[in-house]
Amino acid sequence: MERDRRAHWLEPATALHYARAAVGVGLWESERLLVERHFRRNGRLLEVGAGAGRAGLGLLKLGFTQLTVTDFSPTMVEMARGVLGEANPEWDRKVERADMTALPYPDASFDGVLAAFNALMCLRNRTDCALALSEIRRVLLPGGRLIFSANDRERGDHRAEWAKHSPEDGLEAGERWHDSSTSPVFMRSCTEAEMRAELETAGLRLIESALTTELAEDGPMAREFAGVTRLYVAQKA
Repeated sequence: MERDRRAHWLEPATALHYARAAVGVGLWESERLLVERHFRRNGRLLEVGAGAGRAGLGLLKLGFTQLTVTDFSPTMVEMARGVLGEANPEWDRKVERADMTALPYPDASFDGVLAAFNALMCLRNRTDCALALSEIRRVLLPGGRLIFSANDRERGDHRAEWAKHSPEDGLEAGERWHDSSTSPVFMRSCTEAEMRAELETAGLRLIESALTTELAEDGPMAREFAGVTRLYVAQKA
């Protein structure tokens, strides 16, 4: 029987792990740099695949208060409400349950969308990723921007391992199950060229792409939490 590729994100232990990261790790310096470069503080923003609210908490603290924080997992949503509400009693109301492959928002609703720390890469397959990118484009205003991260299997921390990797039965190139502190997690790793093509297919134009280490010094806690990943900025074409 095939393993449930979403099960990891429904577990209370996983939500607790990411809640601790929301408080202890916070927004990476590389993320902050791109957010402040491409988002307006008075813009209406949406975070998808927010987990326990690490990045959303960071944005709210920076003054990006027109933010809606979402995740498909009711466990993550509950934890994110606790994390944000602890920081500010008004912020727990900014968290909503929403699946990024079928967003419940009208067309052209947001100036910017954030999908932090491999949120797109943790979807079940490339089909889900294509659906999510299409939905993100739909809810973006003309000229709106998407900021996200994705594992880079050519230049990331595990490039040597990926170079020798053969997919398990039922998985495609770049897909694998990873061990974690709670339970196995399914994740996809792409090349920059692959992601550029996926964005173009979805009607999103890539305008910036860099490894986190090329953008800023994220510090030891962020490096231990996330390693080296690639950050992308795309614009609604």
